[in-house]
Amino acid sequence: MGTESGEELAAIVTRKEWERQLGQGTFFWGIGQSLGSLPEVVAEKMGHLPAIFSPMSSRPRAIDVTPGEIALWTASAAADGTITRLPVHALVTSRATLPSGKRKLNHYALACKADAPLTVRLGTRVYPESLTNYGTGRKLGGSQVTAIVDRTETGNTSASTGYPVAFVVELAAPYQLKLAEPRILSAEESTQIDNVSRTGDLAAWKALVEELRARSTRP
Repeated sequence: MGTESGEELAAIVTRKEWERQLGQGTFFWGIGQSLGSLPEVVAEKMGHLPAIFSPMSSRPRAIDVTPGEIALWTASAAADGTITRLPVHALVTSRATLPSGKRKLNHYALACKADAPLTVRLGTRVYPESLTNYGTGRKLGGSQVTAIVDRTETGNTSASTGYPVAFVVELAAPYQLKLAEPRILSAEESTQIDNVSRTGDLAAWKALVEELRARSTRP
């Protein structure tokens, strides 16, 4: 996780903590690509599916720092095409265009649940030498940002500094959402999100999210 849609990581974590509080422990974390059916398959097989969040070690890309237009995602799309509005407390954004310049029609989000506050602590580490992509046994690719992995004890953990673990939550059914029906935020709305995330409080955030979501439902 890192800077996204022009928003610094600290602000994103703050507003996701507020979303968790408003959602009685649930929140949605946007990701750029689908994980397919793996989240549901692995969760059913293992009985649960923890999600480990780690800050990116590389500098954010220019397109993440200055993304241009920002999309606010208002709904999720099921495999049969059924559209369902996101819960009123949820706010997931992304840049509005693909690298090709075309409009994004869909985005994805992890459905997360946490009983404890989202507090970044960087004591524990996981090591890429001990991780492989679930089901294939292949090593993680250098550009992989989100992956479902197997962990073994055979890796040489001295080969790298590893990934610092910020916090761990559980994925909850439906585990992953395919987001739909984006609305382009105005520059003023994007600034409001940034300002409240950095200097506001839970009450201010709740009021802003309710207003942004209400605008998304108006004809």
